Amino acid sequence: MHMTKFVNTAILIGLLSLSATLVQAGDITVRGPISFSTYDMDNSGGISQQEFTTIRKQHREAIKASGRLGRGASYAPSFEAIDTDHNGQISAAELAAMQANRGMGRGRGMGPGARNN
Repeated sequence: MHMTKFVNTAILIGLLSLSATLVQAGDITVRGPISFSTYDMDNSGGISQQEFTTIRKQHREAIKASGRLGRGASYAPSFEAIDTDHNGQISAAELAAMQANRGMGRGRGMGPGARNN
């Protein structure tokens, strides 16, 4: 009886730990752009170098865990390249501009219905 209660408690603690990890990493997408709010972990209105590096690392780990190849990682722009005003913070506008320039925005795309110009 005591052993069963111990095992059930251990399983519950394990599930709670797993769910906390999944909630923390829940905003990290394997495909598509990472949102500004995901990068801005402290909700300061800007993305610091540390926030950028942390989320990029989590994103690459999520890609690896999913079994995807993550071919574009070596071409991903650096923090300095995105921070175009060089104030040490990436603004929402700077991130959106980078994502639009890399085809990550809501542009026309190449899928069905894309127009040829």
